[in-house]
Amino acid sequence: MKIVFINLLYFLLPILAIGQDNYDVANIPSALKSRAVATVRNDKTVVEMKSPEQVITTITCAITVYNKNGDRYASLPVYYNKSSEIKSLKGAIYNEMGILQKKIATKDFKDISAVDNSTMFADSRVKLYVPDYHSYPYTVEYQYEVRSKQNLIIPSWTPEVSSNVSVEKSSFQFIAPIGTECRIETTNYKGSIKEEKNDKTESKTWNTEQIAAKKDESYSPNPNLKRINVLIVPKNFIYYGKTGNFGDWKEFGQWVSNSLLNKKEDLTEASKQKFIALTKDASSDKDKAKILYNYLQKNTRYISIQIGIGGLEPFPASEVDRLGYGDCKALANYMRSMLSAVNIPSYYCIVEAGRRKESFHKTFANAQDGNHVILCIPFKNDTTWLECTSQNLPFGFLSDFTDDRDVVACTENGGVIMHTPKYINSTNLQLRYADLRLSEDGSIQGTLNTKFYGAQYENHMDVLLASNNDKNKLLTEYYNIDNINFNQVNYIEHKEENPFIEENLNIFIKNYAVKNGNKLLIQPNLFNTHSNIAESRNRTEDIFIERGYADIDSISIALPENMLKNITPEKKIIEKPFGKYEFRSEIKDNKLFTYRKLELFEGSYPANTYEDFFQFHNEVSSCDKGRFNLSFL
Repeated sequence: MKIVFINLLYFLLPILAIGQDNYDVANIPSALKSRAVATVRNDKTVVEMKSPEQVITTITCAITVYNKNGDRYASLPVYYNKSSEIKSLKGAIYNEMGILQKKIATKDFKDISAVDNSTMFADSRVKLYVPDYHSYPYTVEYQYEVRSKQNLIIPSWTPEVSSNVSVEKSSFQFIAPIGTECRIETTNYKGSIKEEKNDKTESKTWNTEQIAAKKDESYSPNPNLKRINVLIVPKNFIYYGKTGNFGDWKEFGQWVSNSLLNKKEDLTEASKQKFIALTKDASSDKDKAKILYNYLQKNTRYISIQIGIGGLEPFPASEVDRLGYGDCKALANYMRSMLSAVNIPSYYCIVEAGRRKESFHKTFANAQDGNHVILCIPFKNDTTWLECTSQNLPFGFLSDFTDDRDVVACTENGGVIMHTPKYINSTNLQLRYADLRLSEDGSIQGTLNTKFYGAQYENHMDVLLASNNDKNKLLTEYYNIDNINFNQVNYIEHKEENPFIEENLNIFIKNYAVKNGNKLLIQPNLFNTHSNIAESRNRTEDIFIERGYADIDSISIALPENMLKNITPEKKIIEKPFGKYEFRSEIKDNKLFTYRKLELFEGSYPANTYEDFFQFHNEVSSCDKGRFNLSFL
């Protein structure tokens, strides 16, 4: 549900620009080639708002691709629907010396549906061009014009599309009739704004150039927080024939409720009575909500809509009830309608979903923040959140797709900024116990019991839902141990207040310990070996840990009777501001016991501590891979 319309290219793929006709790669400054897989040669976007129902966006763009890693930035999707029309579309491909190799016409673009198997979104389409040219470097240019019948969503400007793509020149111009009132949010822009005026119109132009590609540094903050961004919201707008205005999030929420959600709770009386009957024996409103959420999961499915196409307005609840599918907006509105049928209020919440936690511009209300909709039920002292697109997540559980971030809740009092639940370090827990036996030939067999909580819960949903054959394949990849066999696999999903997935395995690993004469070389920490991280000299970005977690492994390995039990017990503890590691190993009662606990703490840490961070990971990895030489009598 990303509200970007045709302009989604500004954050999905590069929108480039042509202001030159010499694409000789030799003309690109060497500083822009360093670390870059592609360079935006000249990106020029002009948005002319002639009236609220006539917005013309003209884009000229060019990008030079250096290798196959840059090919993805040369593709161009242009989305359209009943609110927007593509008036012209063409392009060309040039070789390394800037010599024309091929002209691109409108007929060369594939025209495909943006949504499969759906009559709801039959008007949502995309024209797509993917260059079939692989003689590097090459340059692709595009020119196109899109006319939109709404002005709520004015194309935004973000010239930096990726850390590994440099920018030679980029500009953004906004033209409107004199006296047009707009709110403008400019972020991280250090240049001047060129303002011009004639008898009828006035314009503002932003320019930037010579932005070098940046080295990717692991554990870095969200790069979008440092990128240039310009957002424009007209005071008065029209959206799909609906007029409105808002100056803050409260007014935005009021407009969504009054204009977009109004009359969307249109369940038939028969459906309302069905939901009332389903919940008649429930002992509380929360139990009623659980029953209806279970009904939603079993009787509907999620239809994915390409970003920028779904718009803001949900389809009516009656359509979802009839068809059994919808996008996030439609399913959230359907659940809201079911709850309303049994007199349970809920809030339709717009959120920026993704593995990275991203919140709204708190002081700048706009329709481009947010790409997803979830539901909030404000039970007294027990606010409950629902992911309505999932057929599997437990009631009241949000995954790391929408956790710990601001949302705009559309309430009876207008828009309210709320915050979704946060899964803290200790609750993002993986808890494992293994009871194993070592044979004289070095093979190991036994049982594993592992529980996954919090943000680690959904990480194992794919194995839980896979077929038996696919479970074994996925587990082989996950455990990544040579010669491992899973004799029995059993998964149990616990959907209570603190939900978790329980994994029960019976395993056999042939020749796990290396036999050498009368000795066996064994690594007692079998299942959770930490990897090294990249070294980073001259670190520039702070260390940023998006989500903390805790992994605890307790392993018991019964040893052969004819084996010496004289190893030196091992104990290691590493404590740092960003994490803690504890490892113990000893032989007791003819068993080799190993205890391992690794905690990584969410937060931001100074860039100059990266060497310490790097050493912490290396020490953990080294200790995890420690081995013992066990001798036979």
